[in-house]
Amino acid sequence: MKPYTIVIAEQQTLLREGIRKIIDLEPDLKVAATAENGSELREAGALLRPSAVIIDTGLQLSNGIEQVVWFKERLPDTKVILFAADMEDDELIQALAAGANGFLLKDIEWDELLGQIRSVLKGHLFLPERLAKKLSNKLFRMMAGERYGTRHVQSLLERFRLTEKEFEISLLMAKGLNNRQIAEALMYSDGTVRNYVSSVYEKIGVRDRAKAVIFLRDSGFQSQAT
Repeated sequence: MKPYTIVIAEQQTLLREGIRKIIDLEPDLKVAATAENGSELREAGALLRPSAVIIDTGLQLSNGIEQVVWFKERLPDTKVILFAADMEDDELIQALAAGANGFLLKDIEWDELLGQIRSVLKGHLFLPERLAKKLSNKLFRMMAGERYGTRHVQSLLERFRLTEKEFEISLLMAKGLNNRQIAEALMYSDGTVRNYVSSVYEKIGVRDRAKAVIFLRDSGFQSQAT
């Protein structure tokens, strides 16, 4: 079986070469080319038609989203993996909508890198937990705003001086979810949820769960939770 071919586009030389050396040690993977900018990446893609491309989102001469669109239009069989220090939620949604197949964060351990690349090559969408949380939170806010009105959501945030995460916790508390259920819904740890719940208690001036749920529902969170 021929190895999967990969093109790496990363503007930092040490990082680019480090990834290349790690990949080339594997018998089922082969780096077909490397690129420093968007122009070199497209030339390599058109010439080599690789199995996958790993693209630095800060690449010069075009951003990561533009590269995703280019490859999906011209080389739809090539898996596109974005490589970033971090991504804003709007950028993440745009990349997914454009057809990105996977995301790698630059603080990834080397032994995890290969497994995640293979996962994408096998047809799986890979999204690191940190980015998955951002996406979940963004979609949660979008759905709340579209269903009940952005102004109403904003008024609740301002009235009780809640952060966006505290607001999300409050909506689920008003819906009747316990801490474990909230942790599962938002992909937080139990301890993180407990901390947010305690902060919500303090801001709305209650000390127990039953009173908090009643208060939140009476204060306008009920409509958000139905």
